[in-house]
Amino acid sequence: MRLLLISLAMLLANSAVAQKTMGDALKSMPDSLMPYLSHNNRLDCIDFSEANMKAEVRNALEGKSELLQLTNSYALFRMNDASTVEFCLLDDDNLQLVCMIQTYGTDLRESTIAFYTTSWKPLATQKYLPIAYEGLAANYDAAQKMLTLKNSGFLNRVAMEDQKEEKKVQIKLKWLNGYFKES
Repeated sequence: MRLLLISLAMLLANSAVAQKTMGDALKSMPDSLMPYLSHNNRLDCIDFSEANMKAEVRNALEGKSELLQLTNSYALFRMNDASTVEFCLLDDDNLQLVCMIQTYGTDLRESTIAFYTTSWKPLATQKYLPIAYEGLAANYDAAQKMLTLKNSGFLNRVAMEDQKEEKKVQIKLKWLNGYFKES
């Protein structure tokens, strides 16, 4: 019985150590995934944010990028006036995932979504997001673990006066049982 308790305690301790925070994940992220910001830029942003300072740095294109929000499971970067990158940590059974949402544009916005392990090995997006999201802008609500996909309206502009205008698309997806599911 004592051996069983010791084994269980070690297992729980190992799983607690394996859990990363968003700051930890960003520190180990390869530069190739966000070449706009160097490794040192990301470290500076994290340090500034943790010190409750404005987390703004000069990026590789000599513009300014800012870490707007950082929690244990979420990060939001404003890369420039027309680009944001969101990161969220998600759990899938015994695996911790990073969801990376890159959104581009000002009036007409579109997102790309990718999934990685916390060691930044790419995962199949279709496994975790089983619906088509091309042409839509994505936004993640960390508090509710909710992904919202919507069109920007400009895609549905009427070409002729007698053409009916299409409705705006908005899909809300909740992270449940290891993937985003319509709620």
